[in-house]
Formats: sequence, structure tokens, C-alpha cells
Amino acid sequence: MDHRAMPPTERRVRRRLADRLNDEASSVVANAHHDVERTAYQLNGNVLETIFGFLPLNHDVIRLRHVCSDWEDSLKQACIPSEFEVFSLYEFMLMETMTTALPNLQHLTMYSIADGYGLGYMNGDNPDERGRTYRRTYDIGIISNFQKLRSLAILGVDLNGEYPAIFNLPLLEKLVLHRDERDEPNYHKWDLELLAGLPMLREFECFFNQSMTGNLSSLRVLKDTLEKVEIEKCHQVVGNFMDLADFPQLKVLNLNSTSVTGDIRDIGANDFTALTKLTLPRTVYGGNRHEFQSIAEVPVFMAQIYPLAKRFSLGMFWRLSNASPDWYEEPDIQIPPPFVCELITLRGTRIGWRWRCNFPDEDLIHPDGPSLYSSVVDPFGPLEFSDLNSSCEINWLEPEPDRERSDYKDYTFQLGYAQREINFYRGCYNPPTEDEYYQLLNDQDEDFGDY
Repeated sequence: MDHRAMPPTERRVRRRLADRLNDEASSVVANAHHDVERTAYQLNGNVLETIFGFLPLNHDVIRLRHVCSDWEDSLKQACIPSEFEVFSLYEFMLMETMTTALPNLQHLTMYSIADGYGLGYMNGDNPDERGRTYRRTYDIGIISNFQKLRSLAILGVDLNGEYPAIFNLPLLEKLVLHRDERDEPNYHKWDLELLAGLPMLREFECFFNQSMTGNLSSLRVLKDTLEKVEIEKCHQVVGNFMDLADFPQLKVLNLNSTSVTGDIRDIGANDFTALTKLTLPRTVYGGNRHEFQSIAEVPVFMAQIYPLAKRFSLGMFWRLSNASPDWYEEPDIQIPPPFVCELITLRGTRIGWRWRCNFPDEDLIHPDGPSLYSSVVDPFGPLEFSDLNSSCEINWLEPEPDRERSDYKDYTFQLGYAQREINFYRGCYNPPTEDEYYQLLNDQDEDFGDY
């Protein structure tokens, strides 16, 4: 009904009712604001720090410092367990604010902020002249303001020079410095000795840094804390891996593609007592891609490392040297000679070893097309192209488990999966001689074409 058609008395009543409702609504809002403000001031510091600890790290959390001075002080004291990630200039500038507003940040991951418009991180001390230059740079050294950091990861970031701030974090427990090998050269210069500035460090990872130097013995200052050490594709890292043999907490050791030396056969029963996984470089006797001088050398070696294989995972493969009298040139065909060696470990049941055509972490390329074999095979998938990665029979170091064991069914499943690649070299426990190899090829003419 049009209010203009209402009787004057009804219009006056409706107007008074609307005014009253507006007054009551305003009162409710005012009281609510008063209650919120009173509650904000009543919350003590410990309660606020607990509340802040459950909030995600974003700009809304930082804005809470403007509520009142008590909230601002509590934010400065709060140790928020959430991880903060820097993907772009926006997050970097937010991190700058956090250095004063939230200085007790505990977990930080930094990625490249390069955006194609000349933005990047500032060079450190003593930069390499071959490094990239940026139109506008930002100081990554501000991370030193977060003195309560527990974990720091710097991933794919183009650093050039020395950055001592990274190694001045007394409570840091995990440090990850990763570059992709497809990225530009890494000019982040530092020495392993700098890790002494991280006395609480438990986990350390560094991949693809040719400017990093140091001797493994420098890690001995962290003997009682280190649980994980992964240094890969850092060729200027030297020393003997046995310098870490008495580290009581060390569970994972990966030194692949470094210049570390030693002999895996030197590991005794009282060495690396907590280790669960070991990967050594080829510069160590028995390290990853170590080259044997003869086929006869391998069974002896496998018997020597068998006690180690029972204790922890050995993430390594080996091959026959091209200089070996047992080696011969492979023809330009799909099935190469089996000159690569690997351990076979069936979980908790049986350990053995075998020869195979290629390293499991490499793809074989068909001459007329793309890769036809992946080292990651679906155990329930088809057996297509398995001959391209054929292996010899397994040389077992342990007897078959008892059929009455509760895990025997699991053993048979794993065994069937491991035997999928035994095809072209079925019946061979060692690489065939050159004559035997070509005889096998001739015998397979109908299946593999004219060689």
C-alpha cells in the first residue's frame, strides 16, 4: 500500500516505529562495538599469542597490530607455526613488514621474485661478474631479522655472491638450498664451515651449487644434532664420508655427485648406527655409478656390502668399466648389453643383486621415437617395451623365506614385480660374453627384427 494513501495517524505510527527500530539497531551496533573493544583490551598477551598461533600468515594477520597496542605487542611476541612463502614482490614486501611486526616467524620458504621486468634479489658480497644483473633489486639479507626461524628453504633463487645472513640464525633446525640443474649457473658462494653458525641444525640439503666449497669434516661441529645431510651436484665439496661415521643422530646421508672420497667397505658395525639411507658419489669405491674393472669383482663386492644392505637402504647403482676386458661395444640396437648392476631388496624378506641394461633412473630412447621406458613402472600395468630394459636373473644373497611366514604372500608379489624385466637375458646370471650376446640377438630375429 502506498504510504501516501495511508491515513495520517497510521503514517505517524509507522514513522515512530521505524525511528525506534533504527535507534535500537544503532544501540545494538554501538554495544557490540563496545563489547568487541572491551574484549580486545581484556585479552592478555598469552591468550592473544595462542590465538595468533592458529591464524594463517597473510596480510590480514599483519593488520591485527592496528587494533590496539596490546595486540601489536602480542604479535611481536607470537611464534606462529605456519609457513610463510615468498613467491613474488608482493609477498617479499609483506615479509619486510613482518621483520618488525612479526619477528618471531618460524618457517620461511623463498622462491624467485623475478617477473621478467628486471626484478631480482640483491647481489651478496664478492659477486661473480658472470652473474645476472637486475634493474631493481631487493635485499634477501632481511631474513636475519627472524632470529627464531626453525626452517628456511631457498628454492630456485638466483643468488650471486656471499650471504652471511643465511648462516646467522641460531635456532635454525632445517636449511634447504635448492637450484634446478636446468637453471642458470649458481654463483651463491659459501663454504661448509659457515654451518657452524647454525648450532641447532638437524636437516641440511643443498643441490646444484658449483660455487659451494668445503670439507665434510667441517660438519663435525654439528655431530650431535645432524639427522639428515643431502649434498648433491656440488662438485667442490671434498673430504672422506667416514668423517661422519660416528654421528649418532644421522639417518639420511646423500653425497651424490660431489668429490667426496672413501671406500664403502670401510663401514663397520659401529659406524652410522642410526642411518636409514645412504648414497655416495662415484669418487667413493662402491659409490653411485662406481665402475668395476671386471665382472668377477662384483660378486665379491656384493657379499662385502650385504651386511650394510640389511641395515639401511643403499641408493646406488654400479656399472662395468669401459676399460674392463669383459666390456664390449654395444651395437646400435634396442637391447644393450647388461653392464649395469643393482641391488634387489624385497622389503624385510630377501636381498639379492643383478645385472641390467641401463640405470633405472634413465630412460631408453627408441631410435624412431620418444622414450619407451620409464624407470617408474606401474606394477599392475602392461609389460610393453620391457625388453628395452631387460635384466639378468637375480643373484640372491639370502634363501627364499619360509612359506609359512605371514609376509610370504607379500614376498611373492614383490618377487613377481622384480622379475618382470627378466626376459631377453633369462637364464643369465652374469652378462654374456660378446659371442654369447650376439648369439642371443640372432636367436631373437623373429621377435626383434633384423639386427
